[in-house]
Amino acid sequence: MLNIITKIRGYIAVCFTSGVIGALAVVIFSLVLYYTGIAALMGVAAPPKLTPPDIYRPLFWGGLWAIPFGLITWKRESHYYLIGWLYFLAPVLALYFIFAPMRGLGLFGLSKGPLFAVYLILVNVPYGIFTSILARLLSA
Repeated sequence: MLNIITKIRGYIAVCFTSGVIGALAVVIFSLVLYYTGIAALMGVAAPPKLTPPDIYRPLFWGGLWAIPFGLITWKRESHYYLIGWLYFLAPVLALYFIFAPMRGLGLFGLSKGPLFAVYLILVNVPYGIFTSILARLLSA
């Protein structure tokens, strides 16, 4: 029993680390979208802040969001990457229904326009991809 708990704890640590790196991929992707001008077309006025403490918030949340991913995918072999790719929707739904309204952006961030809501999905796609790939590689 203790051996299983130790393995689960290790896998959760791997997933947290993978989530931090997945969140870093989101930050880098948002910079790419900003400096190519795509983000401006979708209602984003400024690039993400890369200075402390602003950079730590998305990285920490990315790690926390990866813990449930780790519990969902523990000992799962089939559909692992599909689950990982779709898992990015969980933080996006929280963004749509909790964090965007808290910041005065309305549900789905629609006060900035419908393209901004699409931007929120687009910019978060790398999270699921990178988190699942890295979790699989680091846990092997």
